[in-house]
Amino acid sequence: MECVRIEGRAYVGGRFTRVKLGKEGCRTLQFSNDYLILPGMVDLHVHFRDWGLSHKETLTGGAAAALAGGVVAVGDMPNTKPHIRTAELYRKRLEEGSKLPVTYRLHMGVPGDLAELDAAKPGSVKVYPEDVEAYGWGHVEALMRRCAALGCVVVFHCEDPAYFKGPERPPEAELRCVERVRALASLTGAMVHLTHVTLPQTVEASRGWATVDVTPHHLLLDVENCRDPGLCLVNPRLRTPETRKALLAALAAGLVDIYATDHAPHTLAEKQSSNPPPGICSLDVALSLLLALWRRDVITLADVVRLYSHRPARLLGVNTEGTFVVVKLEEFTIRGEEFAGTCKHTPFEGFRAFGRVVATATKGRIYLKGEGVYSL
Repeated sequence: MECVRIEGRAYVGGRFTRVKLGKEGCRTLQFSNDYLILPGMVDLHVHFRDWGLSHKETLTGGAAAALAGGVVAVGDMPNTKPHIRTAELYRKRLEEGSKLPVTYRLHMGVPGDLAELDAAKPGSVKVYPEDVEAYGWGHVEALMRRCAALGCVVVFHCEDPAYFKGPERPPEAELRCVERVRALASLTGAMVHLTHVTLPQTVEASRGWATVDVTPHHLLLDVENCRDPGLCLVNPRLRTPETRKALLAALAAGLVDIYATDHAPHTLAEKQSSNPPPGICSLDVALSLLLALWRRDVITLADVVRLYSHRPARLLGVNTEGTFVVVKLEEFTIRGEEFAGTCKHTPFEGFRAFGRVVATATKGRIYLKGEGVYSL
């Protein structure tokens, strides 16, 4: 495999500097000031499907989407078929994920028998509203006590199903869940992360006891600007323009810890059906959507790196040293047909983004868009 060496302008340690990345004697690729080199991105919330759901997405397809978006490490969710609730399934999935070109981490599902946690020793466990319905809050409390002892993070999709109204999932369900989990965190001492939060009140209420992440779709899409009944359906639901803008303001104020996609592929036929499943594809362009906020002076470049690289890497326990992404500093229009992964549709179709990913480097290799794979 041919090796290459990268030279260009990088954002490192909070400042811009010229860098040379790679070994001497390799073919040198020089990137002008129209390009910027950033640390590799880390997405702690993806659904790489496979395992009974390969018609929606595969591990390989998900990894391709990640690399296309400058993402070098991911945290995959356990709601495959079967749901990953045992140590055996957890280890099997990690083994498959270890073969991917990106660093792979897995959030274990809630086991019925908590002894499975002792056997698996996961870094994190994902709690869904469906788990609360199936096992009850008492089981969730016991799980949190066990995770406190084992040192694993409890990741909540925080909506209390007791407040669902048929197919409707109102904001109250999120608020009441946050109240309940806050009390349980105080009782158990568990480390808690609240994923894909939608309300500025949640961001404020989490301070001091939990970390939170927000998604591109809850920051940029709402019930007014995203009306397609299938493509725009997601859990938790999109909110009003006022709520979305307040959540964006919380991000701009530095109150949000992490940015994550909740990349959740389904087939276009499923999304266009009379009963569309929830989920949005955005992994290919999430960094470019975040960089568009930097270009608009909503956030700083330091925020981009903190939100989508350093903080999620810390939560997942991954080392991103030696990884990087090269972006071309230009505006472009998002087209789902250009996505590298299995999913080729998105409600971000036609959105203007900024910072087109042209290369992603990880695990000693660099993936040059349109050219191929080289060693570093």
